[in-house]
Amino acid sequence: MIFFLVCHDPLGKAFIEAMRHSYQQAINELIVVDVLPNHTPEQVCNLVHTAWIENNSPKTIIAFTDIIGATPSNGLHLWLSKGMVYYRGFSGVNIPILLSAINHKDHNIEMIVDKIKYAAQYGTEQL
Repeated sequence: MIFFLVCHDPLGKAFIEAMRHSYQQAINELIVVDVLPNHTPEQVCNLVHTAWIENNSPKTIIAFTDIIGATPSNGLHLWLSKGMVYYRGFSGVNIPILLSAINHKDHNIEMIVDKIKYAAQYGTEQL
């Protein structure tokens, strides 16, 4: 499975670095599109499309974004609405969700989604 992470810069880079630290290697299945403050949804849509093509145009993806309604989310949704991929999407991305996704990357999409939902529900606790 290929995962797209579309979020405000530098959040995506920070997530990639945290994932590399956990796995001690590059995470090739996690494609990051960091969105700058001056990007428009249309520009984000184009960046996602370019990243999709550069990664062999997978037919199925899981997409993550940081905040619903913000430019990264709006641009991602604009691209997803073109219907080029079968996808499942999540907002409010965090490290437990990403770790779960990568840990289960070889399973079918529905199982990965179930694992992500579990991580979203139980991956954070009150201290």
